[in-house]
Amino acid sequence: MLRSRLTTVLHRRRRAHPDRTLRLLALMAAALFVLGGAFDDGQARAVDRTALQRALKSTVLILVPDNAGDLYGTGSGTIMDADKGLILTNFHVMGDPDTGELYNDDGFAGIGVMPNDLRGAPVLRYAAQMISHDPQYDLAILQITGLLDDSRAPLPANLGLTTLPRGDSESMLPGDRLAVIGYPGLGGATVTYTEGVVSGFLDEDNNGEFEWIKTDAEVNPGNSGGLAIDSEGNFVGVPTAGYSRSDVAGKISLVRPGAIALRFYDNASLGQGAKSGLGGRAASVGRRTTASISGVEFGDAVNRQGKVTRPLTTFPSGATDIYASFDYSGFRNGQTFAFEWKIDGERAYADAIAWSEGANGTTWLHLYSDEGLPDGLYTVEMRLDGVLLHTGAVTVGAAGNSTASAAFGPITFATDVTEDARPINAGNTFIDVKTVYATFSVSNMSKGTPWRTRWLYDGEEVLAEDNVWEDDDITASWVSLTHPDGLPAGEFTLELYIGDRRAQRGAFTVAEGSAGSRVQMVNVTGVVREIDNSRRTISGALIVFLTPGVTVDQWVNADFDESMIYARATSGRNGAYQLDAKVTPGEAYAIVVVHDNYEAIVADAYMIPADAGDPYELDMTMQRK
Repeated sequence: MLRSRLTTVLHRRRRAHPDRTLRLLALMAAALFVLGGAFDDGQARAVDRTALQRALKSTVLILVPDNAGDLYGTGSGTIMDADKGLILTNFHVMGDPDTGELYNDDGFAGIGVMPNDLRGAPVLRYAAQMISHDPQYDLAILQITGLLDDSRAPLPANLGLTTLPRGDSESMLPGDRLAVIGYPGLGGATVTYTEGVVSGFLDEDNNGEFEWIKTDAEVNPGNSGGLAIDSEGNFVGVPTAGYSRSDVAGKISLVRPGAIALRFYDNASLGQGAKSGLGGRAASVGRRTTASISGVEFGDAVNRQGKVTRPLTTFPSGATDIYASFDYSGFRNGQTFAFEWKIDGERAYADAIAWSEGANGTTWLHLYSDEGLPDGLYTVEMRLDGVLLHTGAVTVGAAGNSTASAAFGPITFATDVTEDARPINAGNTFIDVKTVYATFSVSNMSKGTPWRTRWLYDGEEVLAEDNVWEDDDITASWVSLTHPDGLPAGEFTLELYIGDRRAQRGAFTVAEGSAGSRVQMVNVTGVVREIDNSRRTISGALIVFLTPGVTVDQWVNADFDESMIYARATSGRNGAYQLDAKVTPGEAYAIVVVHDNYEAIVADAYMIPADAGDPYELDMTMQRK
């Protein structure tokens, strides 16, 4: 009878704006023409031309609509992962840092990429969605999710994007050269490059860490979220704000230091997965889920911010309240949010509502009984439109004692695991790794037992996840930590908890210099021209790179077997092309270029230089027949 009187509450807050469905961004292209104008590349620059070209290509235009689909604002961004389409920008490009509310409920944006000539208006190509943000430091990460002109079409295997090297903002001094790249809109729709020097640094909270680089390089509306580079063309920060006063001549601009921005990006990009028994799963920021629940905590009270005041996994007998606070992102008003509480596997309370809390925020569920909650294992499942987003568990009373004999064995770190959770290439120091697995033995763990993983990077928590043990009779298991660019150098620590008790702890190190040992694949771009008139470009030329080791004769004798083609492209109306797959520096490829009106180009064993930059530019010249 007691369980039938259990009551649950979903805490909710009202939003200031009405719920509206996001429509297609038909006005995006028009916005570029409204900005108008042409690019002026100015005087000679301190940055090497090749490095500058790479930096320009790694800068994107961000167009953000409101809920009605009308253009709300524009900003800039920097490509951080060319394969996964991850873009770093300012949060205020996507939403209001003071309230945390997004300018559209989906966190949606259109992405314009640099044209091949690096001079014209950006090409509106991709749709993206915000997947992580930090309003305190005014930073956000977007991920490309589709093509802007055809949302149903699959993304190409090669997005054709370019990244640039990371610099060291902490080594910069006043007087060092600094340049800003972005799309401020002043002077037209094309990219704008401005140079200056580091004017100084700003420590707003006097904690010993400088939150801002001050510079005289121009940062204007639209530059926000773009790219700041040093004299070698390396990433050193995110242009964020510009300040001027009517009573003082001049202007100062503020750049979020690369050390802070990269720490946010690296921490957000770290991902983990866990599963008991045979097999497992690994998750990372590369997942393209549109909605998520994170930061789930249970307790007996919540504060004004909607967060649990004292996290608990075990409640005393007779407890009357269980709160579950959580962060949510990627939600849409009108979707169906459903939750279900169970006690010892038996349904205790379930409900479903039409979501009205907006795209991102913090809220809580509340299960209570004035007569006291019965002892047992409590689980809660949360779903959005039928998709399970989270399962969490706590215990009340004597049920919590069942975890006393449960144990995890010592943690072994490795670069891979077998199907029965045995480590492969075990060690405590790694170089050039994207994923590290942590294996451990298991004893006396029962199905439904709450457990927790906690990852730290150089002593700072970067991931924490509550889990419910999925099966009985498991003797070994594993979890993993992943970063799409490779785990950054430093010390990583894993803590395993059973209930509130820390059951195991282990650490490993990623050695310095690991990024330098990794061969980075590069895009190949160029222009096809007539050999007798370099001003005349050729459109419609087919460029084919064969799989390494395959010669042109072998391909011809195999009747032009498609399986022997590594990458291809067709030159556009201005003669420009870009291969649909990246190539490996130091590798040789056979190349064929054909056009109905020109003599074919044939070359075996063309070597891509070992030090080739991204993109590697390879122009073609053809002789008219």
